Amino acid sequence: MAITTSPLRIGAAGVGGFGQFVLEALEAVPDVKLTAVYDADPARARSVADRYGAVVCDSLEDLVGQSTVDVVYAAAPPAAHGPAVLAALRNGKHVWVEKPLATSRDEVAAICRQAASAGLRVGIDYVLRFNPLYRWAAELGRSGLLGKLRHMTLENDAADERLPAEHWFWKPEVSGTILVEHGVHFFDIAAELAGAEGQMEYCEAWVRPPYGFTDRVLAVTRFGDVPAVFYHAFDKPDRVERTAFRLAYDLGYVTVEGWMPTAVQVEAYVDDEGLSRLEEVLHAGELPMGAGYSAPVQVSLDVVESYRGAGGAMKGRGVDRKVTHFVRLHISCPEGKQAIYARTVQAGMADFARSIREAGYAAEVTLEQAARSVGLALDAVDRTILRT
Repeated sequence: MAITTSPLRIGAAGVGGFGQFVLEALEAVPDVKLTAVYDADPARARSVADRYGAVVCDSLEDLVGQSTVDVVYAAAPPAAHGPAVLAALRNGKHVWVEKPLATSRDEVAAICRQAASAGLRVGIDYVLRFNPLYRWAAELGRSGLLGKLRHMTLENDAADERLPAEHWFWKPEVSGTILVEHGVHFFDIAAELAGAEGQMEYCEAWVRPPYGFTDRVLAVTRFGDVPAVFYHAFDKPDRVERTAFRLAYDLGYVTVEGWMPTAVQVEAYVDDEGLSRLEEVLHAGELPMGAGYSAPVQVSLDVVESYRGAGGAMKGRGVDRKVTHFVRLHISCPEGKQAIYARTVQAGMADFARSIREAGYAAEVTLEQAARSVGLALDAVDRTILRT
């Protein structure tokens, strides 16, 4: 397929609520333009197509066969991802897909083979990779300022207020379970933070009576030599929902707050040089998100205690250290969750579009990484101990 410098033409397969949110975000990305729409609900497909001046397709096969489509955006429920991605690849189309990449190992393997043999790109909308706070936290970890990462703990207390018992989310044959539908985001970002692939050690889940579906899961993993615990619950009212990803380092803690993070907290012991490096973010005004995108931030830094001489001596894991300050750093995104969410979608698509246009450029989120995160989730499903 010949790709020019004109916008990449997007064919959307699935335009439910979230798919429409993504398409609205992509209106601000000059690299792409919606040209075709397919949805299981014809009226919804027509409504979306009319808004963007796109054509309506009668079937997925019709959509992936369109000569006016360069990239298929797959946004139907998870069980439809694998078939949609494979159909697009077999018709010579690149694909950008919502998580998860697919819901079975066979589909994942087939996608990887087909993409490689056809020389086509498959990207996944792992928005956390483009969140400015996760990116900043990852860079802080790589700097070594806080020492080595020792463990990670995710507490994802999500809402089910708009997930009635009949919703597809609760059906494993459609969603793949909580860890496949939702957990893959966090397995992927954990691998990025730790700089190592994940390995599943243990998983258990709790069944909600009288419905029989699983609404709480606990997975114990390790990424290299970094252990990690993931707890996901979909059992809260909207207003009680809360997510925190806590990263423990030798000299402090980083807590990323929110499912789509809008704040990060750091508590750390640093020397004078470390304090100066943390002070740099005070004057940044904004943080990068990738693909040329950035987000405004508000920052506060408090020096809680200062130490001189022997007062700054510390020892952990048999290592002597010398610090001069105990600090608390807080970074927040004043635009709010939805605005940051839209920006992450835009940055992710812009980066993926670049990988299509520029030979030799690898997208930040690779197909191999998406496959590994799904594989880790499926390992958890296979090992799950059910509790009532």
